[in-house]
Amino acid sequence: MSQQSSKKIVLPRDVSPDHVLGLLEVLHTMGGLTDSMYVGDAVHENIQVLPKAIDVAEALGLIKTHKGNLQLTELGKRVARSDPKSIKKLLRNAISNIEPLAEIASTLKEKKRMTVEEFDAIIGKYYPGNVEEARKNVLIWGAFLHLFVMDEEDEEILPI
Repeated sequence: MSQQSSKKIVLPRDVSPDHVLGLLEVLHTMGGLTDSMYVGDAVHENIQVLPKAIDVAEALGLIKTHKGNLQLTELGKRVARSDPKSIKKLLRNAISNIEPLAEIASTLKEKKRMTVEEFDAIIGKYYPGNVEEARKNVLIWGAFLHLFVMDEEDEEILPI
């Protein structure tokens, strides 16, 4: 599982895989180490989203932060250089610090499937009052990482 942060976080509702991968690409292009101020200028990202994307990347073990600087970890460098299939595998193995992805993956590993109601209950624990918006983003992450998908009838969540 390579270098992984011990910092557990809740996946922000507005941070997509593209935000995290864009951050890694910029850091990689800048040599793997730079002041976070320059990253913001380079990614042209919403000022509210960039710090959250940094937190997710750090929890995934892709970057380290120190005194305002961002540095790619070995895992972050591998992800930045990898093809899409490899990226998904590397990131899938790094989700243990990202909730509710870790809890959903663990539940699916144990039960092999869950109802949408069970899925929404897990989402509701982490995003009270924002289940719909959060559900969409968590499903995007689940599908992107090839962890889980919602079935065609929108009744169950299934592992991939």
